[in-house]
Amino acid sequence: MTINHRAEAERIVHGVLNNPEYPNFEEGSGGEKLILAGLLHATLARDEEQAARTADLKEALQSLRRRFNDTRSLVATHIADGLVSREKARWQAARDLSQALDEAHCNVDDLVDARLSDDGWDPRSAYKAPASAVRSDDPWAPKPDITAEIPEPVRRLFAEHIAQMLLNGDSETTQLWARNFTFALKNEGADLTADIEKRITDLTLGADPSDPPF
Repeated sequence: MTINHRAEAERIVHGVLNNPEYPNFEEGSGGEKLILAGLLHATLARDEEQAARTADLKEALQSLRRRFNDTRSLVATHIADGLVSREKARWQAARDLSQALDEAHCNVDDLVDARLSDDGWDPRSAYKAPASAVRSDDPWAPKPDITAEIPEPVRRLFAEHIAQMLLNGDSETTQLWARNFTFALKNEGADLTADIEKRITDLTLGADPSDPPF
């Protein structure tokens, strides 16, 4: 039978204070034992309440931990999906969110990498540039085309210098470097061949008169 220690303690205290039939506190009257019994019930009641509060706190912490882990998993999935997206804005937002979480001491990179791997992507490639993620199960798969993601001023700069190096008839080594650099860019998914060919044409034959003057 379960004893309600709080009720017992309150009953004894109430009786001692208000019931004249309870023993007084003179030696041998039994009052000392009554007080001790009341103190014992009060102590046990306090322990039970403390245990109940501890159990409630433990359950609340476990619930918070589950929700925190679920939130981390959902955020990591969102970041992983963004990193393999072909949309530049979405890729950048995913990368920015990952960096912001790092700065907030809430790193989820391990979960993001695990999600990318589970979906068949190479985690190392996904952070490089928009549309740069490659399949991890096919090492010979061609690199995604990221030519359109290269800023126009950078493309013009590369095309200008490579074209001039290729037109340098005085140095075969310079021409070789230009070709190797062009092939290396193409292997990484940045095909500037059309830009280079157009710049060579402009340098040798002049600008195409049909091109708009801007």
